[in-house]
Amino acid sequence: MPFPTSQFSQTLALTVALCVIVLSAVCADDQRPSVGGHAHAGRVAVATAGVSVPADTPILLDSQHGQQWQSGTSDILLMRGRCEVTQGDISARAPQMVVWRQQDNDKRGERILVYLEGTSARSAEIRTDDGIERGRQLLLELKTTGGVRHTGSASLATLDGSQEPLFQNATEYRREQRPERSDLELTQYLMAQPSFGGPGFGSEFPAPIAGPQRSVRISPRYLGMDFVMRARVSEETTPPEYILTVTRGVNIVVSNVPLQVEGRLVLTTIDLTADRAVIWTDSPPANESLGGLNAFQLGPNSPFQVYLEGNIVVRQGLNEARASHAFYDVNEQRGLLLNGEIRTYIPELGGDLRLRAEQIRQNSETSFHARNAWVSTSQLGRPGYRIQASDIYLEERFDPRRSRIDPATGQPTGGTPWVTSTNNQFIIEEFPLLYLPYLSGPAEDPQIPIRRLATGYDGIFGLQIESVWSLEALFGLDLPQGVDWELQADLFSQRGPGIGTRGEYDLDSSFLGVPAHHEGYGQAYYINDGDRDNLGLGRRNLMFPDDNRGRATWRHRMHLPQGTWVDAELGYVSDRNFLEQYYEPEFDREKDQETLISLNHQIDNLTGSALVRGRLNDFEYQTEWLPRGDLTILGEPLLGGLATWSSHSSVGYGRIRQADAPFDPTDPFQPLEAPFTPLPMYEDSAGLVAMTRHELDMPFNVGPVNVVPYLLGEAAHWEEDVTQSHLSRLYGSAGVRASLMFWKAMPQIQSSVLGLNGLAHKMVFDLDYYYAEASEDLSSIPQYNEFDDNAQERFRERFPLLEFGGALPLQLDPRLYALRSGAGRGVTAPYHELVDDQHVLRLGWRHRLQTKVGPPDRQRIKDWMTLDLEASLFPDADRDNFGEDIGLIGANYSWAVGERTTLLANALYDLFDNGQELWNIGILSQRSARGSLYVGFRQVKVGPIDSQIVAASYSYRMSPKWVSTFGTSFDVAEGIDRGQSMTVTRIGEYLLVHVGAGYDRSRNNFGFGISVEPRLGYSTSSTQLSSLLGIQ
Repeated sequence: MPFPTSQFSQTLALTVALCVIVLSAVCADDQRPSVGGHAHAGRVAVATAGVSVPADTPILLDSQHGQQWQSGTSDILLMRGRCEVTQGDISARAPQMVVWRQQDNDKRGERILVYLEGTSARSAEIRTDDGIERGRQLLLELKTTGGVRHTGSASLATLDGSQEPLFQNATEYRREQRPERSDLELTQYLMAQPSFGGPGFGSEFPAPIAGPQRSVRISPRYLGMDFVMRARVSEETTPPEYILTVTRGVNIVVSNVPLQVEGRLVLTTIDLTADRAVIWTDSPPANESLGGLNAFQLGPNSPFQVYLEGNIVVRQGLNEARASHAFYDVNEQRGLLLNGEIRTYIPELGGDLRLRAEQIRQNSETSFHARNAWVSTSQLGRPGYRIQASDIYLEERFDPRRSRIDPATGQPTGGTPWVTSTNNQFIIEEFPLLYLPYLSGPAEDPQIPIRRLATGYDGIFGLQIESVWSLEALFGLDLPQGVDWELQADLFSQRGPGIGTRGEYDLDSSFLGVPAHHEGYGQAYYINDGDRDNLGLGRRNLMFPDDNRGRATWRHRMHLPQGTWVDAELGYVSDRNFLEQYYEPEFDREKDQETLISLNHQIDNLTGSALVRGRLNDFEYQTEWLPRGDLTILGEPLLGGLATWSSHSSVGYGRIRQADAPFDPTDPFQPLEAPFTPLPMYEDSAGLVAMTRHELDMPFNVGPVNVVPYLLGEAAHWEEDVTQSHLSRLYGSAGVRASLMFWKAMPQIQSSVLGLNGLAHKMVFDLDYYYAEASEDLSSIPQYNEFDDNAQERFRERFPLLEFGGALPLQLDPRLYALRSGAGRGVTAPYHELVDDQHVLRLGWRHRLQTKVGPPDRQRIKDWMTLDLEASLFPDADRDNFGEDIGLIGANYSWAVGERTTLLANALYDLFDNGQELWNIGILSQRSARGSLYVGFRQVKVGPIDSQIVAASYSYRMSPKWVSTFGTSFDVAEGIDRGQSMTVTRIGEYLLVHVGAGYDRSRNNFGFGISVEPRLGYSTSSTQLSSLLGIQ
C-alpha cells in the first residue's frame, strides 16, 4: 500500500516505482546493500538451546511495543523497547527484536528464530550456560512443546511490518548467517491485509485480490523517426518468455497500473521514455498496428519487466524521474535506478522536491533506498543548498497505538511516509554548514536543524544574535507526530547570553486508559542579564532584583470523551519587567501568565467546571481560587417554549493577592487599592465567594417587532468585603429588549465604478431598557474576578501619578466605566461584581447596504457599506452618568470601496467633564499577492490627555525577489514624531533575508537588524511572506 495519508507519499512512491529497478535474483544476492546502514559485526554462531532445558519449558516474550503478521507458514513478531526472550535459564535481551515462529517438523512443538539488534548505547546479549555473548546483531533459535507467549503490558497490533528497516535488517542478517535453507526460511509471501478481529499472535490472512487488465503502447520517442523493435521467444524459462528489444528512441505507456490509495484501488498510467529498451513478458504481443503504434494487453498477473537505457524520462502525473540506466518489475514493484533524479510536487512546500542519487533502489511499493544522494527544493541545476547523505531510506510507518480505520470513511488510513538518513551534511554554496550522523522524521518535514537566524543592533540590547533550532533534526529525535520542539540560543552584547526551549503539540493518546486528545504549547527561557531595562519615557533605566532572569509557560488542554476537557496552565516570570522588556507584543496583547488546573464538562446546554488557581508571580494582582466550582445553564425552554431560563452559579474560596511594589523606586507605582482609587478593587480580602444569577426571558412578536421582556436576579455572598467583613448582596433587574427590521431591494442600481450589482438596504432598530437595584454599593465589594489584563493594570498603576498627581477622577474609574456600559450584567458575565443601581435605555440603529458579487452562476451577498449607531439614555443622570442624560455615544462605519480597498471609521464619546473623546478614520487597501497599505488618523482625548496620531504603513512586493515594509506615526497635537520602522526582504532561492531599521521615541532607541529564515517553498501565500505583505 502507498502512503495514503500524504500527497507527497503517493506521488513519490508512484514516481520512483516507475523508474527504480531490481536486479535479477543472483545479482541481488551479490550486490544488495545492508538495509538500515548497520555494519555487520562478523559471523555470529547461532545459539541452539533447545536441548539445555526441558522440552516443555515455555518460551516467554516481553517488550514495550510490538506488532505481528503472518507470512507463509511463519508467524512474525516485531518487538521494540526492553525486549526479552526467556526459556528456563536461557535469556536474550536487546532494544529491538524480530521473532519467526513456526511449528516444529514433528508437529508436536514449536520453534522460534530470534534476531536481536542493539544500538550504539546498548548491545544485544544472549545468556546461556556457556556464558554471555554480546554483539550488535545476534541470532538465537529455541524449541519448546510448552507454548510461546508474549507477556508484555502493551497489546500486539496486527500490522504488517515487512517493510520496516528492522525486519529488512533481520532478513539480510539471517540470510548471511544461515545460508543453508532451513524450515524457517520463507517459502511464500502474501501481501494481505491484517485481520482486525483480534490481536492473536498467528492470526490468518486473506489472499490477495487480482488486479485489472493492463495495456501497453509502444511508440517512437521522436516525431518523424521510427524505432526498431525486435521480438523473440525465449524457451529457457518456464513458461516461455517474450523478449522485445527496442532501439532508436522509444516511448512506452503502461495503462491501468493498480495502486492502493486510502484503501481503494486506483488505476494510474506510467509513461517511460528512453533511447533503448528491453521488455520481458509472458504475454504474446498482438502486434496490432494502430496508426504507427504497437499495442498489446497484459493479464492482471502477467509479468512485465523493462530495462531502459539512455536519457531516461519517466512521468506520472506532475512527477518526473530521469536516469541513465533503469530496470523495473511492474508486478513486484521493485527496481533500481542509476544516476537518477526524481522530482515530485509537495503541496506543503509549494514546489518540487528533488532527490538525486548514484543509485535508487525500490524494495517494495512503499520502501526505497538511495545511496550517495542529496535532497533539495532548489530548481537550479547545481542547487545552492542541499541535504547530502550516504544513505536515505524512505518507508511507510504505522503507529500501532492508533486505529488504521478512518471513522469517517471506514477505510484504512494508511501510514506516514518516513525518511531515515545517515551521514548527513547540510551544504550551502558547497560549504558544509552542519553535519549530523543520523536523521529520522516524516517526509513532509525536511528536518533542517536551523529555523531562524537573526542579527542586529540597538541601544537596548546592543549587538544581537538570535537563533532557533529544531531539536528533532539537531539530535535525531523521533518525536511523535504532531509534536514540534525547538531550541532557542541568543547572545546580546549589552545584556548577556540567553537560552531557552519552546514546543507545541497536538496529538491523540490516552489518560488513565481513556482515549484523549492533547494540545498545547510550552516555553522556557533564561538569560543572565547584566544591564538595566528601558521600558519607555520615564522608565528608561530600571533596575531589577537579580541578573538571573527568565520565564516558563505551559498551556495544555486535554479533550476526553463525553464532552469533558481539562485545562492546565503554568505561568512563571522571574521579575516584574521581564516580559515587557523581552516579550512586549505578548505582554501587551496575549493572555496573562497564570497557574491553574480546571476540569470542565458539558451536556447539551449545561456546563460545569471545577478550578484551582494559584499565584507564582508576586508582582501581579491575582485572585487565588482554592478551589472554585461553576455551573451554567443556557436557554432552557419553559412552559412549552413560552419562556427560556438561563442561570450561572458559582462557589469557591478566593484570596485576592495584591501586587508588590516595583524593585526600582523610580518606577511610577500607585496600588490599585484603598485609599488610592475612588473604588477600591484589589483589597486584602479572602474567604468564601458564592453567587447564583438567573434570567427569565419571554420572547414574542408584536407584528414585525421582536419583543423580549426579561427578569434578572442574583444573590451573592462574600465572606470578606473591602473591610474584611461579611457581605451579602441581592440584585434584581427588569427590562425589555426589542428590535425592528426594515429592508428595501433596489436591483436597478448598477455601477461598475462603485462595484454595485443591485443594492439592498437593511436597517435594524434595537433597544434594551432596564431598571436595576442592588442591596449593596459596588464600592463595598472587592474585585475577586479580574476584568483587566496585567498590561492594563500596570498602566493603571502609573496613570494617576503621571497625569493627575495621584488623584484619579471618578469619571475615569475603570469599574464605573464597566458599570455604565453594562459589562457585568450578562447572566454568564465573568465579573459578576460589576452591577449596581441603574436605570438605562440603550438604543441602536444599524444599517447594511448589500450587493451581489461573483460570477453569474455563483453570486454571493457582500456588505458594501455598514453603519452602526449607538447611544445610552440615563433617566437618573446624576447617579448613573455624571449629570449627563446621554452617554456612550458610538458609531462604527465601513465602506468597501472596491474588492481590495476599505474605508474605516469609528467614534466613542461621553459629554461630561473628563469624558472620553475617541475617534479614528483610515483607509486600508489589501492585495494578497502584492501587499497592503494603510493610512489613518486617530484621536484619544481624555481629561488632560490629547493625542492625535497620524499613522501610515505599507507592505509591497516590489518584484519576485524583493519585498519592503514601512511604518510611521506622528503626533499632530504635540508636534512630535513617535517612531518609524522599515524592512527590506530579499526573497532568495532558499533563504529570506530581512534587513530592517527602526526608531522608538518613547525609548529613545534606534536599532537595525538582519534576519535569515530558511525558505523551502515558493508560494507567495506562505506564512513567511504573508506577515511581510500585511495579509490579514
